[in-house]
Amino acid sequence: MIFLKKKINFLIAIMSILLIIAIFSFHKTPTLDYKIKNLDFNDQSIYLIQRGTTGKLGNLAKDFNIKNKYASHLGIGFVEDHHLIIYHVYVDKNKKNNHNLFIENITDFIKPEDLNYLSIWKLKDINANKLEGIKESLKKSKEENINFDYVFDESDKEYYCSEFIVKKLKINNITIMSEHQRKVTGMKKEILKKDTLTYFPVDGFESTHKAEKIFEWIK
Repeated sequence: MIFLKKKINFLIAIMSILLIIAIFSFHKTPTLDYKIKNLDFNDQSIYLIQRGTTGKLGNLAKDFNIKNKYASHLGIGFVEDHHLIIYHVYVDKNKKNNHNLFIENITDFIKPEDLNYLSIWKLKDINANKLEGIKESLKKSKEENINFDYVFDESDKEYYCSEFIVKKLKINNITIMSEHQRKVTGMKKEILKKDTLTYFPVDGFESTHKAEKIFEWIK
C-alpha cells in the first residue's frame, strides 16, 4: 500500500511538471514587431538605430566595434507620417541599381533573416532648428547617388554606414563620435591596402553620452 501511494505521488508530480511545460510552451513571447509597435516614437526627435546580423558581413563589422559585440550596422531616422523612417548606407546584392542609400521604415529595416540584435537610441539636445536641419540633410542625400565605401577613404560620394551618419550630423554642427584607429593584418590588410584603419565604429557614439538608449533586443 505504501509503495502504491508513493508511486501515485510520483506520477502526480510528473504530470504536474508536464502540465507546467505545456502551459509555458503555449505562452508565446512578444515578437520583435510587436515590441516595436508599442514604442512611443517622438516626431521631435532624431534616432540612431543599430542592428546586428550573423552573416559574414555582419560578423566582419562586429570585429571593428569598441565594446558592443552584437551591433554590425547603423542607421539614422526620424518620424514621418507616424512612422520611423530610417536612412542607412548598406550593401545589398539584390538591389537593382548600384546606389547604396536605403530609406526604409523600421519594419523593413529589421527584415534580414539573420537578424539577432536591435537597439534604438534617441539623440540628446536636439532643438527645433537642429531637428529640421538634420531632416533636410537626410532628405537631400536621396539626390547624391551614394555608393558604399569599401576601402574607408574620405569621400563625399562614398560612405560606410556610420560614416554617413557622422557626416550628415556634422553638417548641422553635431558630433556624436570621433574617429577610431586599429591595426589591420592578414586578409583585411590586403583588401584595404593599409596597415592602420581610421574609421567611425558602429558603436562609437555609445560612450559619448550623446544619445539615450530607449530599446534593446537580443535574440
